[in-house]
Amino acid sequence: MDRPQYSDEQLRTALNNFYHGGTAATADGAPSSIDACCNHIYGYNNPNHELSMLQKITATTILDYESKLLNQDQPPPSIDELLQQAKIFHDTHGPIVPFQQIIQDCTPSMALAAEFKRASPSKGDIASHPLDAGEQACLYYGAGACVISVLTEGRWFKGSLDDLRSARLQTTAAANANVSSSSYHRRPAILRKDFITSPYQIAEAAAYGADTILLIVATTPSHILRELITFARETCHMEPLVEVHAIVELDVALEAGARVIGVNNRNLHTFQLDLGQTEKIAMELTKRGLSFHHDDNSSTTSSGGDSHRISLCALSGMSSAQDVDRYRKVGVGMCLIGESLMRASDPPLAIRGLCLDPKDYEGLYSLNGGGGGGSGAYTGGTKIIKVCGITNPTDALVACRAGANLIGVIFAEKSKRKVSIDQATEIVNAVRKFGERSDRVAIQLEEEANTSALSTLIRKARALEQASRVPLVVGVFQNQPLDAIKDIVEQCGLDMVQLHGSEGMAAANSKNFGVPALRVVDIELGCHAGGEGEKQILSSSDKASAILNKVTSDPMAILLDTSIKGEASGGGTGMTFDWTIAEAMQNMGVPVIIAGGLTPENIASAVGNVRPWGVDVAGGVEVIASPGVKDHEKVEQFVGGAKLAAVEASKGF
Repeated sequence: MDRPQYSDEQLRTALNNFYHGGTAATADGAPSSIDACCNHIYGYNNPNHELSMLQKITATTILDYESKLLNQDQPPPSIDELLQQAKIFHDTHGPIVPFQQIIQDCTPSMALAAEFKRASPSKGDIASHPLDAGEQACLYYGAGACVISVLTEGRWFKGSLDDLRSARLQTTAAANANVSSSSYHRRPAILRKDFITSPYQIAEAAAYGADTILLIVATTPSHILRELITFARETCHMEPLVEVHAIVELDVALEAGARVIGVNNRNLHTFQLDLGQTEKIAMELTKRGLSFHHDDNSSTTSSGGDSHRISLCALSGMSSAQDVDRYRKVGVGMCLIGESLMRASDPPLAIRGLCLDPKDYEGLYSLNGGGGGGSGAYTGGTKIIKVCGITNPTDALVACRAGANLIGVIFAEKSKRKVSIDQATEIVNAVRKFGERSDRVAIQLEEEANTSALSTLIRKARALEQASRVPLVVGVFQNQPLDAIKDIVEQCGLDMVQLHGSEGMAAANSKNFGVPALRVVDIELGCHAGGEGEKQILSSSDKASAILNKVTSDPMAILLDTSIKGEASGGGTGMTFDWTIAEAMQNMGVPVIIAGGLTPENIASAVGNVRPWGVDVAGGVEVIASPGVKDHEKVEQFVGGAKLAAVEASKGF
């Protein structure tokens, strides 16, 4: 459908009219100036400020709805007709569920709002295949999500009200089908996530089955926010999710009577992400004496009047169990997670990996937990996919979009894929922007005294799994001074390093670089390329044991790569080693990454037969005879093939 395009002047006029709409009043009903109601809005009263993307989307939404409501050829339903439709819908399919109570009932577990969205302004389409909102919502619900967030904005996010309705109907059917089951839990609350500026959109949400709606303080004058909250509560019987980012926006939300406050860790004007923003808002609420903790049913308003409970939610940027636990510790009751679940090859598995129940998180690093605890084979499956030898941001983003966890940039002097400081910095910045972060990812690992190297490696592997749910950049070095490596880490902002020379295990200690390090162990072919090789004297198990005896707790993880006898530098051979050695190491409980000669053609065999913790590819996904230039189709085939093979392999456990 062709949509009208608006000029900058039209967008500014729409926002100005919106800011001056409604009835400006203070909490006690006394008149208030429009300026006072808009002071928290970015660029307000500055006609020369550049509109942010958030403001452009909001203004466009306003103009689209104005056009829709004035359409005489296809007149839309009136607000009263929408409210009547909502009544019929809920009489037929069940009443609205209480959003805030849904969150509170999850205690002590973290409530999860799992999001369905087709695209985003910064990254385009999220999936190359058709998506069904109802099917995805049922996957989320079945895995434990108690809220389903549905993007309904059509221009940038490619959503629709039909997605909202589908999510509501299919999750209701799923809940009803299991009502007599011992595993039954009530249907999830359905959240309409859009750029809502009018009661009409709220009535529309109710008519399509929503239980709650999102209101964004960053673009909404305080007097209009108050009117929208009141309409949602009193007319549609919805408790809205009110989104804030800064302290000044928190003030507006509290004064408007918000009870469910979501902290967007991303500044929607600049798109900068700060996962500490939720903690800052939590500290501010505590400072004001407002109780909001997930298991605390008491709270007071900011004015000290009628008491009501506040629920605090974290929005944007989370992807791991460590993120969830971080917010659980400061009293957050719900986390909203979207893109990482949409991109996950197995969304239910990804949700289980979030450890919403604190007991699950406590067991995450337990040595008796799954995935091999030092007392048995590693059976956790393939979790890490590394695309190495990246030389430009475009190739890096292709790998990120395909689902790679680690992006490798090579600084080894003799490599055909060596990058400069400037090249690496551009790649780091592109990967950070993709992951919606502005700084290095901190890989959290709790210290444990008197544990073996193997036990430590297992805990580190789990920590890296969590951290790399957003792509990380790894710098690859070979026999270079440790101080020089550390300087490059700081200059480029690398998240990790990989040592591919004769540096030794101790050199891979994170204290040397300020970031964790992968340690490469070369598996020698015993011949020059093209030769027949020499007779194996040691069994695969013996070779694996010999490697394990040299392993220390210094590295973040162990990577096995092919080397050729008589050649000083390992890696880059384009040849596979004997994978039974990797299999033997995993049978001893060591999660390993395998590299060397992997391609889209053999990745399914590698993952299916060895079930390694990670896989690493460079030359196998390049344009023929062009080292450092990735073939985008091959990258997508490799990553997709690894993910699919991992899912299939996991069915055997």
